[in-house]
Amino acid sequence: MNRKCLALLLILAGCSSVHWEKPGATRDSVDGDLRACTTAAQAVPIVPALRTSPTGTEVLPHPTDRDADRQLQEGERVQNCMRARGYTLRSG
Repeated sequence: MNRKCLALLLILAGCSSVHWEKPGATRDSVDGDLRACTTAAQAVPIVPALRTSPTGTEVLPHPTDRDADRQLQEGERVQNCMRARGYTLRSG
């Protein structure tokens, strides 16, 4: 999933009711799996994405950009983990 799609998903999650579903899963099992996936995602070191300056050289991102990179990378890891456990993300 590219960053723009993930950012849009995160924005939509704040504006609507988005939740994980899995046939036969209880609310407690969904919550437990989501906690486990979030914990695992946060345990992985963040790799700052290099940026290209106007002169064409690669530079490390500004510290505030690194926080955004961390959030995006963790979000992607959580989604991948939940999907690997058989969940789908639903709105409504």
